[in-house]
Amino acid sequence: MKRLFLLLLSTILFSACANKSMTRYEALAPALEKKGFEGAIEKVVKEEKDLYGSNSQFLYYFDLGVLHHYNRNFDESIKNLAKAEKIYEDLYTKSVTNEAAALATNDNVRPYRARPFELLTMYQFQILNYLAKMDIDGALVEVKRSQIAMNALYQKDKDKVNDNGLLRYLSALVYELDGSVDDAAISYVNTVKAYKEGKLSLPGEVLEFVTESLKRNERENQLNSLNVSIPPGTPKATAVQELGQEIVVVGYAGHSPILGELYMQGTFVSGGALNLSYKDGETGRMSSLTLIAPPVAGGSGNTFHIGFALPEIRKIPSHVARFEVTLDNQKGIFPEKVMDVGSELAQNMENEKTSTILRTATRVAVRTIAAQKAKGATNTGNPLIDLLKNLFVDVGQSQLEQADLRVGLFLPNSFHMTRIPVEAGTHKVSVAALNSYGNVVELFDFKTIQVKKGQKVFLFVPSIR
Repeated sequence: MKRLFLLLLSTILFSACANKSMTRYEALAPALEKKGFEGAIEKVVKEEKDLYGSNSQFLYYFDLGVLHHYNRNFDESIKNLAKAEKIYEDLYTKSVTNEAAALATNDNVRPYRARPFELLTMYQFQILNYLAKMDIDGALVEVKRSQIAMNALYQKDKDKVNDNGLLRYLSALVYELDGSVDDAAISYVNTVKAYKEGKLSLPGEVLEFVTESLKRNERENQLNSLNVSIPPGTPKATAVQELGQEIVVVGYAGHSPILGELYMQGTFVSGGALNLSYKDGETGRMSSLTLIAPPVAGGSGNTFHIGFALPEIRKIPSHVARFEVTLDNQKGIFPEKVMDVGSELAQNMENEKTSTILRTATRVAVRTIAAQKAKGATNTGNPLIDLLKNLFVDVGQSQLEQADLRVGLFLPNSFHMTRIPVEAGTHKVSVAALNSYGNVVELFDFKTIQVKKGQKVFLFVPSIR
């Protein structure tokens, strides 16, 4: 039992520095606001050890890759996102050692493996990086890698949403550029299915390009099987095909939500029921839930009062809601919302809610039993010393449980996109980032854009405000 007590003390010290996610946003947000993307990149690199550490290396390279993309450092973005992907692949098989450590302390001691939507968003950025460089072969490689990743996610969690409409849409576009007509058609069909599976409605412009492509390639039977309202005409998509050139504007609006702590408390009956109460972050009201509690060693028939913290979505007020594109003095081109990161995070949190609660509650119950046994085994017979020791164990045991708040910090709240058919030649493009009232928050002036015959030019508008 003395060894158990010493182990408890060591894990208290070990976990004291485990939860770096609590301060990461507070440290990096000011750098982004005051010094822009360059300042945020410099801060991330300079304070990697303090802000990320060895267990959050995926997020370190993921955040850097996203920031470099916004800053148009496409080669650096590709390099960092490739490192994030390698880390994800290496961690795909669970580590027994890390899982055991998590049982003794908290989920922050486990290497961060990426949430499904973060993984798929990583491939989106990689595809866009290569398209910005006009490297179709590179984009095609990322498309194929993304499909392997999606298939693996479906095999692992068949009952959860593991698809992404924007990623499917970009894949179809890349296949068209490569001349792979059949693969493009399959990706367009999967685009519609993915949007119908998710929470974001199928964007009208996306459906127009899907419709035009399937009709042009005599696949109307596939179009009809999708059970969607087929648009009466496809003027924009048809113009892109007839002219052969287009300007694709991709906007990144607002700042994605982060994670805060939600405190739950209640009773745990080993092999019986887990009754919990908590304050709902959305409504502010007290809520409760009951789950089946798994049996824990040494706790048969006993009831424990437990309390622990879980991750909870914290929305960041977004100053940018949408974009307006002006092309050659023609205003009124509004890119559509093609991905809602907040909804993706909410879906992921809902998917993992029950398993996270049960894993955390079981861990707390096991530690409570161990702490009680440790206190009994290390009694000295001196009331004052034993009281201080028991208080130390109780406080330390409670401090061990920290919510895992890790999430990518620099994603936009939403992605917006439009495809504009143009003649070959020089064009003037400006993009206004608008708030929910339609007022201009930020203006991006691309001045003159040279579009060669048969070319697709990609413009990125990052307004992470």
